[in-house]
Amino acid sequence: MVHDIKETRILLADNLTEIMNIREQLREFGFNSFTEVSNGLQALTTIKKYKPGVIIANLSLPKYSGLQILNSVKADKSLANIKFIMTTAKLNRREMAELDKDGVTNILQRPFTAEQLKGKLFELFGLSPEDLINAATELAGKARKLFDEEHYDEALKLYFKATESDPLPDYYFMLARCYQETGLLDQAIASFKNAVDKDHKHPEARAFMDTAEKKRDERNRLIALEAKATMENSTADDHVGLGKAYLNDEKVEKANSAFIRAVEKEPDNMEVRTQIGNAYLDNGLDGKAEEIFKEAIDIQPDSIHLYNRMAIALRKQDKHSDAIDLYVKALAIAPKDEGLYYNLARALAESGQKQKALKALNKALLIDPEFAEAKKLKEEYQSGNTEVVK
Repeated sequence: MVHDIKETRILLADNLTEIMNIREQLREFGFNSFTEVSNGLQALTTIKKYKPGVIIANLSLPKYSGLQILNSVKADKSLANIKFIMTTAKLNRREMAELDKDGVTNILQRPFTAEQLKGKLFELFGLSPEDLINAATELAGKARKLFDEEHYDEALKLYFKATESDPLPDYYFMLARCYQETGLLDQAIASFKNAVDKDHKHPEARAFMDTAEKKRDERNRLIALEAKATMENSTADDHVGLGKAYLNDEKVEKANSAFIRAVEKEPDNMEVRTQIGNAYLDNGLDGKAEEIFKEAIDIQPDSIHLYNRMAIALRKQDKHSDAIDLYVKALAIAPKDEGLYYNLARALAESGQKQKALKALNKALLIDPEFAEAKKLKEEYQSGNTEVVK
């Protein structure tokens, strides 16, 4: 019943400013079917044509007053079921008594609030505030079950109706969660804000709103990067940036395509491949990182940094022997690099070669006796109280 009446057509008869105010108030609690007129003569014609369920009319309408409209409606049996609210300026007791004598029983004196309008409207349908609260509670219960079953679109509709009947912060919070799950981030943020506005100490709404805002910003950034990458003068860096954004959004195939276009832009640029390899490595795509680092090494075979990054990708895939071989090749290029010996030690230890790992650490410390990380790792290996971290 509560939600059926919100389908009711409402005739608004007033000046343009008041119509806009009343319409927005009505929309706040779920009414969306309106016919609008600015004088009494138009109102009478419209009433006979559309037979609205409710009329909200200004007492002082031009051409035909609100009272004359009410009397015309009462006199026509075909319009007997139409409900009527009269809006007026502030009245004194004598004026109120006169209107009562004329049969005007539902009056709203300006200025009135949205809640006063809502109360008067639902009163006409024989509904109390408790009816609205109970209806909202029932809807929210059904919506929560649908949400838990991941039927987000259906849950969203019910939570929306619940907020119309009883705008509790928890209903707005769950409505926002539904919007978030369906990818409607702007609507989610607006609903989270409603929840926070109604309860500044809501335990979750603000944190969820911050997350939604970050996702929205990332989405907008992705859209901007996509637009830039489609331009004729786009650079390899533009496509690398787009690929990274796709990886952050877990769109791996699109990221792959963006990275391929970046390489096509500058096929001999080692740095482009390095950026791509690091992006793959940071997102746990170790096999892809290995491939692209290998291509980068082919372009610049004396880059110790590339050997290190590729070896990390190998170690993460438990390809310890390949990683060890790579560190040995790197040491042939830079035999005085204590960092390479340190990383070699870790790869050896991960493959179970603890004694060789200790020898590699000793060489690192021979080059740099103050190498703190190497000292610590050596002590751990010697004590046996170490847990290998890749």
